Order: sequence, then structure tokens, then C-alpha cells
Amino acid sequence: MIDATHPKAIAAETVLEALEDRGFALRPAGEHVLATHDAVRVVVPGPGRHLPDTFVRRLEHSLRPVLGAGWLRGPAPASPPSPSTPSPDEVAVLEAVVDQCPASGEWCSYLLEELSVMGTGTTREAALRDLKAAAAVWLGLPPGHLALLTPDVV
Repeated sequence: MIDATHPKAIAAETVLEALEDRGFALRPAGEHVLATHDAVRVVVPGPGRHLPDTFVRRLEHSLRPVLGAGWLRGPAPASPPSPSTPSPDEVAVLEAVVDQCPASGEWCSYLLEELSVMGTGTTREAALRDLKAAAAVWLGLPPGHLALLTPDVV
């Protein structure tokens, strides 16, 4: 549902309902809800909150390998799908930041969508490789199905 008081926002209930219709178990946790389905876990804002369009687009994109394209805006399937292995042509594109620690010279990288997914290394490239491996574990995808987009990539 779109709320006129929050332009281009979608009610959290809409997202939660779509996840539940697709077989996710929902567990409220404060102002958020943990949605789980087999090995897939996602934390989304809870009922009564409004999700900006950019947030919703990122959520739709991040769950596309598991639920398929258009999972949020399309009708629920007759039976909830099981998380599947992505086809060889599907790639998740994640926004990443990488920087060098001035004190140690070590490099650190992290996902903008999920700050707890990080990588480190002695070089910029090593930190990004480490992040890609961590993100693959986080998403349950093979590393070859991920692409990292950093601010310096045009």
C-alpha cells in the first residue's frame, strides 16, 4: 500500500505480507521483523513503518535470486517456492565501499546494504575479494554470481 503522507513509500505490512505469502516465517524483534525461510534470513522494518522506494527496490533486488523477479509486486505463487539455486545468468550487484586504515595501512571493505558484511586485506583488491566471499556466504550464492559496485566505478 502506498501512503500519501509518505510519497513513494510502501507500508512495511505490504512487504511482510509478501514474504509471508512466499513461505517466510516472521518473528517480530522490536521495530523490525526477522523473516526466515530455510537458510535465507532478512531483517526488515516492522508494522507501522513506511519503506522508502529506494529501500524497497534494494530489497526486491537482493531477494530476486531466491524469490524471482517481481516477487513483491506480483501475485503470490500457489505454493511458496523454496529458495533455489540461481541460474547461471543471474548476478546480484551489491554496492560496496573500500578504504584504507591510515594507522595500519590495512584495507577494509563493506556492503552499504549490510554493514555487518565486511572484508579485509593487505591490498584494495584483496579486501574486495574477501568481501565478495563474505557476501556470497551472506546471500547463499556462489561468488561468481556476485558483482561489487564501488563508488569509483563508473
